[in-house]
This record gives sequence, C-alpha cells and structure tokens, in this order.
Amino acid sequence: MNHFVIFGGTGDLAARLLLPSLAALVAEGEFADGLQVTGVGRDDLAPDEFRRRIQVALAEHGASVDPAARARVVEVIDYQQADVTDGRDVARALGNDRQPLVAYLALPPRLFEPTLRAIAEVGLARGSTIAIEKPFGDDLASARRLNDLLHTRLPEITVFRVDHFLSDELVQRVFALRFANRVLEPLWSREHIERVDIVWDEELTLEGRAAYYDHAGALRDMIQSHLLATMCLVAMEQPSRADERSVRDARAAVLRAVPSSTPEEIANGSLRARYTAGRIDDRAVPAYVDEADVEADRATETHAELTLRVDNWRWAGVPFRLRSGKALARNSAEIGIQFRRPPVHGPRLATTPPNTLRIGLAEPYVRLTMNVNAADRTLTATDLEMTSAPPGRPAYANLLLEMAACNPMLAIRADETEEQWRIVEPVLAAWAAGDVPMLEYPAGSDGPHAATR
Repeated sequence: MNHFVIFGGTGDLAARLLLPSLAALVAEGEFADGLQVTGVGRDDLAPDEFRRRIQVALAEHGASVDPAARARVVEVIDYQQADVTDGRDVARALGNDRQPLVAYLALPPRLFEPTLRAIAEVGLARGSTIAIEKPFGDDLASARRLNDLLHTRLPEITVFRVDHFLSDELVQRVFALRFANRVLEPLWSREHIERVDIVWDEELTLEGRAAYYDHAGALRDMIQSHLLATMCLVAMEQPSRADERSVRDARAAVLRAVPSSTPEEIANGSLRARYTAGRIDDRAVPAYVDEADVEADRATETHAELTLRVDNWRWAGVPFRLRSGKALARNSAEIGIQFRRPPVHGPRLATTPPNTLRIGLAEPYVRLTMNVNAADRTLTATDLEMTSAPPGRPAYANLLLEMAACNPMLAIRADETEEQWRIVEPVLAAWAAGDVPMLEYPAGSDGPHAATR
C-alpha cells in the first residue's frame, strides 16, 4: 500500500514527524514503486506552494535524511483543500482511484468523530488503513463512541489507534530483554521485584502546544496513553505467538488486571502539580498559568504521578508508579525495576542498596546497579551498563511501515484504549473535585516532593 492521505497535512505533526519519517523510509528503499502522498487541509494553497512548505519542513526536521529521499517525497506529494468533516470534500480529496490507502487523521481530537463520519460516508477500499492520533477520546464514553463508530461504519478497515511509544525501538527493547534473555525472565515477578517506576520527565515546557495541552494535562497526555502502554510491556505475559492478536491480547490482559482506584488509593497514590516561574539552564520560564493561551482557572497539571496495582499472580503487591512532568531540571525517561534485597543478616548488609535495572526510553542504555565488595568486608554499589547504537528508525517510520502492511500489532486495540480510560477516569474525577491538592514546583527544579524520590 503506497498511498498516504494525511488529513491535517498542513499541520505540525505532518511537517515534524510524518513526512520526515516517510522520507527516511524512502531512503531505505521502501515504497520504491509508485509512492503517493496527499496532504489535506483547510488552507487555500496551490500544490506548488504546499510542496515548497514541505521542502522547507523536511530540510528542518529531516536534515539527517538523504536529500534525494526528501526530494522524492516533495516530488510525489499533492495537496487538496477540503473541509475534512464534509463527505463531498473528502470524496474529492481521496480521488477516483479507489485503491487501498492509509488515511491518517493528524487532526485536533475534536475533529476525529466528524472526520470519521465523512470518511464512512465516502467509504474506503477494502484493505485500507485508518490511523487516528492520540488522544483517542478524552474519557471512556467518548472512546466508546469512537470505537462504536469505527466498528459499525468502517468494519472492514484496519484501525491504528496511534501510540508511537509502542513502535519506538527503545521501548520495544523491553520485550527483547524479557523474553530473549534467560537470566532476566525467571526474576520478573513479585518474588524478586519490589517496585516498578516508569518515568518521562522533560525540560520542555508547552512549546506552542497550549491549545491542546491545557485541555489535556500530564495525566491524559502521558500517563493514560504512553506510560500505561509501556507498563503493559513490562508486566505482560509472553505471547503465545509473535502476531498482532497474541501480543495485543497479552497487553490487554495487563490492563484488565489493574483495578479501578479507590478514593483512598487516589488520595495516597496520586499527585498533581504545575510549574511556577523559574529558569531552565539560561532560559527564564514563566509560570504555567502565565503562558500564552493557558486558562489559569482550568487547573491543568503539568506534572502527574499515579501508582497502580496489577492484581494477578505475577505482580500482586508490586506497586507500579507512573510519572511524567514538564519544565523540570533535566530530561529523564526510563523504566526502573527495583529488586528485593537478598535475605542477608548483619548491620553491614542490612543497609545494602537494592539491585536496580534501568532501561532508557530516550537514550539507548540498560544499567544494572550491583553490590560488590569494598574495604573491610563492606559492600559498595556500582553500575554495570550496556549501551548500544541509537534506534535505526524514527518511531513514526516504524508505524508508517506497519500501516502500509496493515499490521496493527504496534497500535492500541479498541479494548485497550477503553481499559486505559477506565483506569484513569476515577483519578481525573477526584482531581476535578479537588480531592487531591494542586501542588507547585519552580520551573527548572526536580519537581514536587523531590526530596522524597
């Protein structure tokens, strides 16, 4: 399948991620036969003006890609002005050649439902794929509405509910570490693991995304999607087969094993905060409430923490803490597996730090903290570290390749997204009711309650 139609083709996602990733695949020799790309947007642009914009965007965001591959994408791309919610406009944008294609909804979430209805009105060729960016709904009810619409109006179309974390090679590394290494998998359970931390901390602030972020917040933006998906890879059982149904069944089983949090668990196991004015490196950062296009009364959090349980035989009693924040002192993205201390005795051994396995999610490292002997029969902690080459492809390149092959293993299934919303919805309700206070932290700091981490 070589035809990609990007609804929202003039937007940031297409320019910054989708088209550079497509160019990277072209540089690898993919889509050598008849690549077609159609950008669909509201702007009144001539195709040549659109191509010039894409050429500039690829030079900025795809600078590491072979210039010939970038030029190839610019050469084959077309533009159609359309109201994506109007069936007639969508039909014109799709054209008369009704071959299978990838229809990518790189749109604001409020446009997903009306655009899907317009696409359903027109119809897509059997074997086509629809890709829907996150967030897939903004609560459980809206996610169910979208799923019902897809199941009833487009039942023969492969659906990609996009979560690019699942297609990122560093996140996928968890799968290989667990199931391809005999030394780790026997230890991967409550008998040996005390806690799991999945962290995505960023120096970045809003970076022009206030229109979306101020309605979403850190819990919806990161934990409900990316970090829960990552947790599934950490906690899942080995799939019986390496196919999309088996892998997604295993991920969904983890989510179903997470009980809905009680009010007491939300009060004690969740945290929300937002940044105040501060400095990150040599840059002055205004308070979140003073950022452009932010509504201070909305009480949007820029830092969220949530501790969950996975109530099955492998993980009962092991806390999984998911944390993400913006405007922090440093970037930190990793999975931390803290093992239980060995059953040793004596004052010198009682204070021994636990073994911890850290898996980088943004940098290619795997780090194991070990205890070794020091002077006078004492112990000291040291790190054994493995580093590797950076990922060979951008995460979105992996996704586009899977979309072209109609293989949704790296996409979220309908039941997965509904379970994700079920898990976070009680927390969102408690936060909206003020049951958990909104804390503050200075931009450029280690975040709220840093001393207790």
